[in-house]
Amino acid sequence: MIFYRGFVYLPKPNNKTMCIKHELLEYFKTPTTKLEKQSSKNKATKNLQTLLNELGFADELQFDKYGADGSYGNLTQQTVALFLAKNKLNGDGSFIYKNTAELMLKRHDTLDELQILADDVDSNKIENVYCYKSKQKVKIQALQTLLNELGYGKTLQWNKYKNDGDYGDLTSKAVVQFGKDHKIDVDGKKLTKELAQLIVEKLASFYGNHWKTAYSLTEIVSENSNPLVDFSASNFVGKRVVADNDFVAALKRINQYAKDSAILIHVTSSYRIDANVSGAIVTPSKMSNHMVGHAIDMNVRYGNDYKNWCNSTALSKPTLPEPVAKFIGLIRADGELRWGGDFRKKDSVHIDDYYNKNAENWKKKFEQIKGA
Repeated sequence: MIFYRGFVYLPKPNNKTMCIKHELLEYFKTPTTKLEKQSSKNKATKNLQTLLNELGFADELQFDKYGADGSYGNLTQQTVALFLAKNKLNGDGSFIYKNTAELMLKRHDTLDELQILADDVDSNKIENVYCYKSKQKVKIQALQTLLNELGYGKTLQWNKYKNDGDYGDLTSKAVVQFGKDHKIDVDGKKLTKELAQLIVEKLASFYGNHWKTAYSLTEIVSENSNPLVDFSASNFVGKRVVADNDFVAALKRINQYAKDSAILIHVTSSYRIDANVSGAIVTPSKMSNHMVGHAIDMNVRYGNDYKNWCNSTALSKPTLPEPVAKFIGLIRADGELRWGGDFRKKDSVHIDDYYNKNAENWKKKFEQIKGA
């Protein structure tokens, strides 16, 4: 992996510098609630500054000097104003509403995918990886996510398939259309380096100068002493799966259960830096198994072309569609795995291996990941 640190010190991502999404959004009690410039410090501003740093605005915040100090002063105002301008919004940066915070979080949610594609551009891996029927699912999922962000969701049939990791006819059509819209003629069977660079350039314009490295899940995983690994399998789609190496055997069993049940697991979350997450179905545990790479959250897809979906609401119902019920039954019968629908406080999208049953082991694993 190639990482660029620029000309300022950018701290390695760790548990203290990551964005606390849940707490930031909680500040906005109504759509008209303002987080604004003021003399007193507050936690919401601290979370905002952390988020802006992770979006690449370290220079503007002078983050290497002040960090996330919680003071919404001139530097924070100028940084917010720059983010607004880069995202084609008006404002002097003296305040934000909830919708601006949500846009920042949306940009943050696709940053990992953008870094994946940019890293492959830098290392000249595009045309051998991003091609018809490629087996590099995580990378194809990243490409599909970015194409959707650029407005090609209809061509991808995003509402039906999302980022399924299959570089098939729909992804080919989206690549062709993207090229056509930028006066570049391609057959779509592979993503050219020219188009990949253009995708990166167009989306990078929404971020600060240090977007490649201020927050990098790829860098965390690539640390030699870190037990976290990327996981990909035939019936896993959706978000990138990052897990503790000791959880991989369980993930392989989960994939086999999905194959046996003729369903797809559409992952919405795996490893998390902390217990705070925007849009969580239930309030996350302070010793969440996500924080040690021993859990996934998911929706379930089933039926012809896997076009039917079971989200949190559908998975919470007492009667499940037959293939979904079979999958959940296999998870329940596993002996080591747990389905969140059986928890006292139900979390029907969740699967883990009860790693936090032993608090001492959980703490050791957490420290191992944090200190890598």
